[in-house]
Amino acid sequence: MRALSFVLASGLSLLCLLTAPRALAEEPAAAAPAASAEPAAPGLPTVDELLAQAKEAIGKVQDYTAHMTKQERFKDGVLRKEVMRFKFARPFKVYIKFLEPYVGREVIFIQGANDNEVRVHKGSFPDVTVNLDPRGGMAMENNHHPVVHFGLENTIKLAEINLSLAHKRGEGEFKVAEGGDVGGRPTWKIDASFPMGGYYTVAKDDETLWNISERTMQDMYLILYTNKELEDPDDPDEGDKIFIPRYYGKRAEFFLDKETKLPIRARIWDWNGKVYEEFEYKEVKLNPGLTAKDFDSNNPEYNF
Repeated sequence: MRALSFVLASGLSLLCLLTAPRALAEEPAAAAPAASAEPAAPGLPTVDELLAQAKEAIGKVQDYTAHMTKQERFKDGVLRKEVMRFKFARPFKVYIKFLEPYVGREVIFIQGANDNEVRVHKGSFPDVTVNLDPRGGMAMENNHHPVVHFGLENTIKLAEINLSLAHKRGEGEFKVAEGGDVGGRPTWKIDASFPMGGYYTVAKDDETLWNISERTMQDMYLILYTNKELEDPDDPDEGDKIFIPRYYGKRAEFFLDKETKLPIRARIWDWNGKVYEEFEYKEVKLNPGLTAKDFDSNNPEYNF
């Protein structure tokens, strides 16, 4: 069962900062070079306009289905690829079927049901159905983010938060351009780059990286990845100095569908110039009218 690997948030890290040089202070570093947003060319929307349109669009979506490809780089340096189909509905429900490399694996998570655990079966021998803590070691293996962060809305919120922080601090560079064709869809592209840096926090008694993530409002795996001496979210001891990255990445590309206004691809590079995360969504169907059966492990179309 240790090989279980679950889907993460839908492109959840738009702007991922990795392997940032350590700051020497306990507080956030002083503002870096001033932010630069290129003036929008005639016919091009601004970054703020695109994010506002995406928020408005996702607010009108009750449920959706899609084909998703994700790639994530881990502390061993390996960039792992997974392909899946999924269904998502409000309030938070998600069903995932893996196409590669875990052919036949299925996952269901319904917030507030099943003791808030993920229901999953491997899809390979010995194929048994189990319930797992979405933040536990087995569910998080080969994943940057827990399934509880899945969804296009979370992608938009994270993008908005990081861009707003950069604007407020007067940091980074941003521009909008034609994104070309992505999966048969015409797109706009947001290019973003951010300065290096961060600050230290001291681990409190019994704090895990999940606790520190919540306290600092930074992604858990990003903290784990950046602090090379840590191997596991439970590693910190009281008094340990933990580096908290200032932003999510050196550079990111964020593609939005011109028609639906929603994100369909995100690509993020680390400070070594390597792709850290990439997510692409194809065959997106909005408001198809999913029912409780679509998120029921007893559905005869599923193999739980």
